[in-house]
Amino acid sequence: MGNLIGRRRLLAGAGGTAVSLAVQPWNRGWARTRIPSALDRTRRTVVAPNGTTLEATIVPVGSGAYRRLGEGPGEAITVRTDLARPRAGREDRRRALAAFVHLTDQHLIDVQSPGRVEFLDREDPLFQSGFRPQESLTTQVATAMVHRINALAAAPVTGRPFDAAVCTGDNVDNQQVNELTWLLAVLDGGTVVPDSGELGHYQGVQDAVVPDRRYWHPDGGLADVYKSEQGYPDMPGLLARAIAPFASPGLSIPWFSVYGNHDCNVQGNAARSDALDDVFTGGRKITGWRPDDSPFGFVLQVINDSAGVLADLRADRLPFREVVADPTRRTASVDDWISAHLASADGGHGYHAADLDAGRLYYEFELAPGVVGLSLDTTNHAGGTNGSGGSIGSGQLAWLEQRLAAHHDRFLSPDGSVVRAGGHDRLVVVFSHHTTATMDAVDPDPAHPGERRILGPELAAVLVRYPNVVAWANGHTHTNGVAFHRHPNGHASGFWEVSTASHVDFPQQARVVELVDNADGTLSVFATMIEHAGPARTALDAADLLGLASLSRELGANDGQAGPVAKQGSATDRNVELVLPVPFVNPSVAAPPSSTHPAPIVARAPAAHAASGAPTYVG
Repeated sequence: MGNLIGRRRLLAGAGGTAVSLAVQPWNRGWARTRIPSALDRTRRTVVAPNGTTLEATIVPVGSGAYRRLGEGPGEAITVRTDLARPRAGREDRRRALAAFVHLTDQHLIDVQSPGRVEFLDREDPLFQSGFRPQESLTTQVATAMVHRINALAAAPVTGRPFDAAVCTGDNVDNQQVNELTWLLAVLDGGTVVPDSGELGHYQGVQDAVVPDRRYWHPDGGLADVYKSEQGYPDMPGLLARAIAPFASPGLSIPWFSVYGNHDCNVQGNAARSDALDDVFTGGRKITGWRPDDSPFGFVLQVINDSAGVLADLRADRLPFREVVADPTRRTASVDDWISAHLASADGGHGYHAADLDAGRLYYEFELAPGVVGLSLDTTNHAGGTNGSGGSIGSGQLAWLEQRLAAHHDRFLSPDGSVVRAGGHDRLVVVFSHHTTATMDAVDPDPAHPGERRILGPELAAVLVRYPNVVAWANGHTHTNGVAFHRHPNGHASGFWEVSTASHVDFPQQARVVELVDNADGTLSVFATMIEHAGPARTALDAADLLGLASLSRELGANDGQAGPVAKQGSATDRNVELVLPVPFVNPSVAAPPSSTHPAPIVARAPAAHAASGAPTYVG
């Protein structure tokens, strides 16, 4: 949506009581909400929709197997009252308490790494993320999102300046040191060199050295299944443009980093090893499995016998191609991860020196005045067949409950009785990589083998006992989703779980999340989707940063194997107002006004302004 600002607005929204939204098809099955009354409502109640999906969306246009993208209408705000019902007129009363950007699953990929296993991609649905036609452009997409966030600067519903951005894991794709270097350069600002091996010369599965029909080859004259079955065009020179250095401005707001399974494990599944580091940094890129083996057998060998994989590669028992070796492709340890963040000129992004000493990847931070962020490490450090799944250990759970109690005057015990904690009331937002449903890994943590593992349902049952917990933001599924959790005994306690789509798969979006006091006994969590700054459509030979990001979005939208439509979620998972009861804490006391983060109050426009759609606010 890079050049949508200033064009004709197509706004959408809803307010007041709960609204049942009819979802109609937009452009051959891409669901979009189109309700004129909701559009009018948004014009009267939101402050700064420009540059968000309240203003306009990006959708496939035209016909044919491969479709270009274009501008579509804005999307309505769906009001969800599963936990509480607000009173009418809250638009005149509401007060912003916090506003942050939720980024997740950026998956910065070294596409030339010998540690990648693209050849597994079409062997089974379990491996279908092994190769994506757009994956050489992940750093450009992440930087285009930086441009979008910096241009917005403030939240769309209330106009509150952003307090922070939080990246909830899978920041990199293959646990590599060079990918981690790119992450810091993209988000902190600096020169990004998305290249490895022989700099300036792409060596990977998309080139013509060992042409394979399973992969999309942008250069002309090479046949592949993407061109023959899905109509993908030629884009000569794209690979050279993708690995060229570029500058990132860096985020203009504080940002915090959450650990994900791809940050923790090789390809998100296998625990690192010295043998795998030898493969990653060496000059032989594996292109298949042994003739006497199978795809699943190869994966199990990587997980359970990485030394055997290295021995097979050295003995020519595995097919390979020659590439230029690169020591920066080694896997990043926990110490590497924390140290890289601590070395940032913009601060540790949530981590402290004590975390490095303890090897600790969970922490607390101030999200906004009166609002606390708790970042969890839900990764499975053991790797294995469920290395992508999540859980936390009993030690981390004890820390979490201690921190929750510190920010609550009172909370609920497991039996539902009230516990007087004496803590200083603050609102709490929890951040993790995994969702409730994907926290299913029971493998012991190698660093704490005696600890019991806590899975998603148990963690949600703990969080719901602390009424000041208002939201849990996460990712991992690459799909927009919103769920609610309420106390099973009917107590006025519950929170919203907000999952956001990835940067690597379509729709390549992030969210702006606003926490608002409605001054009627309810709070609202507004979650609004934003597109990165790449234009809806660009030339196929685009060489500029935003043009390359735009091409990535288009390539991903056409990848039927990845299920791009499903990853958008439904209308109730995208632009939403999530209502919940005011907890024990008084939000007006917990979140005092800040001179650096003003909290404007949105006011409904008078009739004279309503016709023009110009929002007004007092703040």
